[in-house]
Amino acid sequence: MAMAMSTGDRVVKSNLVTGLLRLSGTMPTMTAAPAVAPPACLLGNGTKTVVLEVDALLLKSSPPSAATLFPPFFLVAVEAGSFARGLLLLALYPFLHLMTHAMCVEAMVMVSFCGLRRDEAARIGRAVLPKYFSKEATRVEALGEAREAATGEVKAAAVSRSFPTVMVEAFLKDYAGFDAVIGREVKGGYGYFAGVMDDGETYAERLRAALKRAEENTTYHYPKPMIFHDGRLAFTPTPAAALAMYVYLPFAVVLSVVRIAIYTLLPRRLIGPTAELAGVRVRVTGAPPATANGESGASGGRLYACNHRTLLDPIAISSALGKPVFAVTYSLSRIPLSELLSPIPLLRLTRGRDEDRCRMSSLLERGDVVVCPEGTTFREPYLLRFSPLFAELADEVSPVAVDERSTMFYGTSTSSGAKCFDSVFFLMNPRPEYSVHFLEPVRTDNPRGSIEVANQVQGVLAGALGFTPTALARKDKYLLLAGNEGVVSTKASKVI
Repeated sequence: MAMAMSTGDRVVKSNLVTGLLRLSGTMPTMTAAPAVAPPACLLGNGTKTVVLEVDALLLKSSPPSAATLFPPFFLVAVEAGSFARGLLLLALYPFLHLMTHAMCVEAMVMVSFCGLRRDEAARIGRAVLPKYFSKEATRVEALGEAREAATGEVKAAAVSRSFPTVMVEAFLKDYAGFDAVIGREVKGGYGYFAGVMDDGETYAERLRAALKRAEENTTYHYPKPMIFHDGRLAFTPTPAAALAMYVYLPFAVVLSVVRIAIYTLLPRRLIGPTAELAGVRVRVTGAPPATANGESGASGGRLYACNHRTLLDPIAISSALGKPVFAVTYSLSRIPLSELLSPIPLLRLTRGRDEDRCRMSSLLERGDVVVCPEGTTFREPYLLRFSPLFAELADEVSPVAVDERSTMFYGTSTSSGAKCFDSVFFLMNPRPEYSVHFLEPVRTDNPRGSIEVANQVQGVLAGALGFTPTALARKDKYLLLAGNEGVVSTKASKVI
């Protein structure tokens, strides 16, 4: 029985490794002799653990080249560092072709990691790089299929010789299903990286320790969907694309300033056509309701509930309506730049239920109000759980499905220092575009309560957008992407 079980484990491991290597293009073309046993067997863990070198899965070329290594390191340089650091890496790129693979990796690590905070680099590995690797390493889906065939009896450990552990661990564990990840380590101290790679002498020891932890851990890592994502760059930063971005960047800043001036300084009747001449497009579908809330249609304003793509959602709805509206939001930074530049009244909520109900009711008595029940911006094709408070304020609510198109810079961020520039970055895109779709009003007198109304509105918006509704909340987003709960201490806003 023991012999049969051991043989079965070896068959599963062999199929797992062979299938992945074949898909990654690294499988030898000769098919005569039996395959060599997995490296895990040499480490004494052959009965339960498979070790796979994943560089061929993470990159499109094998062996890795400077061109395929450049994008992930550029993302670290820009997202965790600055655009200046990214420009330095881009300037180094021509010389990378003259180096060996080991020297190339060490040079990119030095430029990308030197002086970075460890927690910030870990955030990028957790929140930014998984999106890139999920697009590049599509063949890793085979691991999930092999995992199902293994029925949870085989542990899979990933080894990378091209990337530091901090860059690939989150993706390989959370999204590809590996149980242990071993990569190169970047030296440093006092919470910062020095930018120097380790000498590799402890590589085997760290691998054995990781495999031992994987053996002892009874929790298996299964692949999960890519729901949360962060970062500024909305394109794959190949060397050519990165160069194009830096050439365009000065014009982008000027364009953003001009577009902000159009929305804040011009009369409302001139904003639409002038903004379109400046490259901003707002596409409107559906007919907005003509009457206000209440049975008589004359008691205060109308309540609009929309999904939250960027901080410009209420402004896009105001532009589509052709009149000013009040907007309430949680997604503001400590620096009130969005409030200062907003062409419509923007009220910061407190997350205190009674206080927020009072503020929103006061605004609703004076005019139309736009609320984003998700409580935070969200860029992926999913909808977070809707807070039910908005469903307690009026007889009916008008759902509005909004979506945006960013080709170069995302207009959302969880970084506390960069969030105040969200709207600026969105308007820096060559042709920023918004779609606004007005849907049929939803009555709020549901006998099952406001939570059911909130779920109904979420379902209506998800159906119109083709998104997937979830029960996840803003807290889940910030805990994964930023390592906090996303609460910003600010001075209380006044209703004016």
